[in-house]
Amino acid sequence: PEHVTPAVDVLLREADAALEKVVAPDVPAEYNAMSAVLDVATERLGRAWGAVSHLNAVADTPALRAAYNENLPRVTDFHTRLGADERLYAKYKAVAASSAAAALAAPRRKALANALRDFVLSGAELRGDAKARFAAIQEHTAALEQQYREHVLDATDGFAHYAGSEDLAGVPADV
Repeated sequence: PEHVTPAVDVLLREADAALEKVVAPDVPAEYNAMSAVLDVATERLGRAWGAVSHLNAVADTPALRAAYNENLPRVTDFHTRLGADERLYAKYKAVAASSAAAALAAPRRKALANALRDFVLSGAELRGDAKARFAAIQEHTAALEQQYREHVLDATDGFAHYAGSEDLAGVPADV
């Protein structure tokens, strides 16, 4: 648990830096160029956060729960900002509109189409108050999901059933 926040600090810093780099004019609106910059950082964050989430679900301790809950809003905020970033969305639209997009392998064309869809679903086309409200809903939803998971874990941990010999009638002895 004590390693979660320092690791998330580093990974979020790297992911934020990658986002700023990929939207800068230095990185062309080309699938491979953008992917090389952004996908590495976001994949590293996703893998690490996935491991923390998994541990939180299967090895719940007060310290791990606290570390997870401390960092969940930060990770949620990054992904919300990433999905709604108008600059990045514009670059992806430019990639899709380019002649090079048709030359992409089928899996990459599908990934590009999915990315464009995900930008729309993540609020990239929202403006002003609607965008802020969407971000607040995302954060609130993440917090509610975590509360629900905690209640399920607590209920599971709190449940016990002690079977007596009469409950085991007919069960083979080796079981």
